[in-house]
This record gives sequence, C-alpha cells and structure tokens, in this order.
Amino acid sequence: MAILPYKGINPKIHERALISSSAVVLGDVEISEGASVFPGAMIRGDVARIVVGKYSNIQECAILHGGDLYDGDDLKGHLQVEIGDYVTVAHSAVVHGSKVEDVSMIGINATVLEGSTIGEGSVIGMNAAVLEGSSIPRRSIAVGVPARVVKTVDDKGYSRIKKHAIWYHELAKSHRGTLF
Repeated sequence: MAILPYKGINPKIHERALISSSAVVLGDVEISEGASVFPGAMIRGDVARIVVGKYSNIQECAILHGGDLYDGDDLKGHLQVEIGDYVTVAHSAVVHGSKVEDVSMIGINATVLEGSTIGEGSVIGMNAAVLEGSSIPRRSIAVGVPARVVKTVDDKGYSRIKKHAIWYHELAKSHRGTLF
C-alpha cells in the first residue's frame, strides 16, 4: 500500500483502520478507528490536512484533497477536508476542501467543492455537484448540478446511512489478505 510522507509529515492511521494495498494516502492525513479506504482511492494531504472519522469508508477511486482559499485573484491558503464518523464517500466521488458531517453519504461520482459543508445525516445524490461555499442543511437529500435539496432524511434513512457505513467496515474486513 502507498502510505507516503510529504515534506516530513507522515499519515496517522489507526491500527484498526483498513487501507487497501492499492490506495494512496499521502502527507497530513489522519484516518480513525474502523475507517476503510478501498482500492484506487486517493487521500492527498499535501496542501491541507485531511481527517477521516470513525467507521467512515472511502470507496474505489474516490479523491479527498484540500481546496484553495482565494481573496480575489490571490491564493491566501488552503481548506482542509473533514470527513465525520460513519460517512460513506462512494465510488469516484470527490471531496475537495470541504466538511462532511457525521452519518452522511456522498453518492457515486458526486463532487463537493471548496468551502462546502454537508450537514449531519445528509445524502448527496450520485453525480451531484455541490458548488463552492455551499451549505447543505442537516438531514437533507441534495441532487443535481448544481445540487439542490429535494427532500429530508427521516429517522429510518438516518439509521440506514449509519448501518451502511458499519456494513462497509465489515466488507473491508472480509477482504483482509486480498484487497487489504
């Protein structure tokens, strides 16, 4: 597996996290207990810190990377990525300089851009694009380009999102010795 330092900063990976042998985790990255990072995922902490919470899963070909912070035309800094606990970042999704709160799901091929916050218990639909600086309220379902809230997540949906994250942890464990 490619767990690589960047400018002397090594990723911090909990001993009970599961990282695929073909994922890349680089630089200022912290991966918490029970989290899983699937094949082809890229977590690149070279411009800003990236934190992946407990029992969250970063699926195949997903990308987590810091975002740019501008003042007019001037680059002023970078925005970190914060992935809460029990979050699913699905296949080929991109989270760029944004915060995804606990028990949320970022759908297949969805994109969450700089400075955005995805509220707790929310779902970003597949292929959706959350534009820069957006705030998706807690327990929302947002779809489309640009993403817009179309529905709320009820208690049953919230429970399913969390159970899905736990299921993905078990799935990752079942691949020990092959993918992990």
